[in-house]
Amino acid sequence: MGQKGSSGLFRAVSAFGVVGFVRFLEGYYIVLITKRRKMADIGGHAIYKIEDTNMIYIPNDSVRVTHPDEARYLRIFQNVDLSSNFYFSYSYDLSHSLQYNLTVLRMPLEMLKSETTQTRQESFDIFEDEGLITQGGSG
Repeated sequence: MGQKGSSGLFRAVSAFGVVGFVRFLEGYYIVLITKRRKMADIGGHAIYKIEDTNMIYIPNDSVRVTHPDEARYLRIFQNVDLSSNFYFSYSYDLSHSLQYNLTVLRMPLEMLKSETTQTRQESFDIFEDEGLITQGGSG
């Protein structure tokens, strides 16, 4: 199934990303993206469609308990077609709208400029009206 390297280890699978981890009754599985197709570019960020996935059991013999329903849960989960309408990007947040992402990209610079200008123009001491002395001077 895999390629053996000089270290004695072998490659079980090549993957483009991790969809996630799932746990049933006998332990954890990792779901990997094994085939992808580039669908679009948004502002220089590549958007990919998941074409195929592979689910691999993560062995942990110290806690593995055989359960009769494990195979049934595996079949049910594997009926979910992750290759239909599942998209991802390595550098672009697809969970938000384009408008939101553009706002967030601009926000730090605009907020920094805004806060600096505001601090210089509207600097005041909140204790000044109370006649209290602050650390920076007298009120």
